[in-house]
Amino acid sequence: MVVLALAAAALAVGMVLRRAEPPPLPDDLRGTLVFISDRAGVDGVFLRKLPNGPDLRLTHLGEPASEPALSPDGQHVAFVVGGRIAVVAVATGDVRYLSLGVAAKDASPDWFPDGKRLVIVSRRAMGENADLFELAASGGAAESPRKRLLETAGDESEPVVSPDGQAIVFVREDNLHRLDLDSGRVRKLTGGFHKTRGPRFLPSGRIVCLWSQDKQFGIAVIDGDGKRRETLAQGSTFYRSLAPSPDGRYLAATYTFDLGFHPSEAVTRGRNQELRLLSASALPVASLSEGWRHSNHSPAWGR
Repeated sequence: MVVLALAAAALAVGMVLRRAEPPPLPDDLRGTLVFISDRAGVDGVFLRKLPNGPDLRLTHLGEPASEPALSPDGQHVAFVVGGRIAVVAVATGDVRYLSLGVAAKDASPDWFPDGKRLVIVSRRAMGENADLFELAASGGAAESPRKRLLETAGDESEPVVSPDGQAIVFVREDNLHRLDLDSGRVRKLTGGFHKTRGPRFLPSGRIVCLWSQDKQFGIAVIDGDGKRRETLAQGSTFYRSLAPSPDGRYLAATYTFDLGFHPSEAVTRGRNQELRLLSASALPVASLSEGWRHSNHSPAWGR
C-alpha cells in the first residue's frame, strides 16, 4: 500500500510539472513595462518592451532597488534604494541620486505629467509620520530641491499623480484620500470595512485599487472623486500591486499568494512573487513572468 501511495504521489507531481504551457501574451500589448526582479541575486530594476521584448537589466547596484516608476516619456525610471530616490536612464543605465537618505528616508516616487517632478513620501526619523513632498527630477546640488505638499498627524503612503497633474491620491489609515494641489484640500475617497491600498489612475481618470477584508481580497475601480465604486474581483487571491496599461485595456499585477488550493500550482508556484496579466475587468489573461525560480514584482507600465 505504501508503494502504491508513493507511486500515486509521484504521478500526481509529474502531472503538475507537465502542466500545459501558459497562454501566450496578446498581440495587442503595447508599451514599456518596468519591474523589480531578484534574478541577478539582488532586487534590481528591469525593463521589457511589450509584447515580446527581452528583459533588460537597468541597475547593477549592491543594494536592493524597489518601487520603480517610469517617466512619462519612457526615458527614465525613478526608484528607491536605501531610503534614497534615484533615477536611471533607460538608454545608458546611468544612475543619478536625487536624495541622500540622511536627513530623511524617502519612498514611493511617482512622476508628474511634465516629467520634471516627482511626488514622494518622506519620513525624517523612524517612528515619525511620512508626509508628501514634491521632488525635482533634476538639479545640480547634492540633493534635488523638494517642497512639502502635505503635513498632517497621519501617515501618508503610496501617492499617485492624476493624469492632469492637478491632484494626488494617496493612502492614509487604510483608505484613499485625494489632495487637490490648487486648493490644498484633502478629501477622503474610501471608507467602510475594506482596507484599501495601491491606487493607480486609469487613462479615463478613474482609480483602480486593491482592497482586503479579513481573508478576502479584491480589486475595485472608483471615480476620481470617490464615487461610483465598482468591484472587479473578489476572492482568495492576493495581489501586492497593480499597474494599468497606457490604454487601460489590461492590468499588470504582482501575484503573491492564493488562500485557495489549486493542485495545478501546488509544485511550481507559491514560492515567489510573479507578474500576471489581467484584463481591464481583472480576469486572468496570461503570465508576464514565472515566479518559480525568481521573484518578479512591482510593475509600472508606460508608453
